[in-house]
Amino acid sequence: MSYICPVNQSLNRLVMKNITFLKVVLVLSLLTSLVSCSPTENTEAESTTTTIALQKYVNSSFEIQVLDLVNQYRVSKGLNALSIIEEISYLGSTHDDYMISAGAASHDNFETRKATLINQLGAVMVGENVASGFSTAEGVLNGWLSSPAHKANLEGVYSHYGLAVKSDSLGKKYYTLMLIRK
Repeated sequence: MSYICPVNQSLNRLVMKNITFLKVVLVLSLLTSLVSCSPTENTEAESTTTTIALQKYVNSSFEIQVLDLVNQYRVSKGLNALSIIEEISYLGSTHDDYMISAGAASHDNFETRKATLINQLGAVMVGENVASGFSTAEGVLNGWLSSPAHKANLEGVYSHYGLAVKSDSLGKKYYTLMLIRK
């Protein structure tokens, strides 16, 4: 016959509640570090927003690793692989700089980035996934896949993409993945 002390039962319930609470906090933390912007179609009025002069950008090996994982995921789902456009990565790098200065992942000024891609690259659809705090390529991809809005962007009807990843002074990484259809 087994006996469980009532104090231990109470303690066990308390520990289980704390574990559940910590799991909820972890999930909420993950979701707040990921922000997704839904894909948007080009309209005449939207393309008049201020734009950013695009420049060439050389992706790092880490950025290429993330981009390759995105394409591997897309192909595994029967979707087309996306082609890198260096200027999209450059645009993402300008947003990484902004997020680092703000200290948080955001979609601030998305309409300007969208207008830039429409006006300078002929995009007809633009989507964006941002994140911060992930240290590995697999980590950020899994984070995006665990968010329905991010996953929808990764599975969207796009033809090209670009990515920039930059670290703040403490080593925290910021990610801007932009996807377009031409």
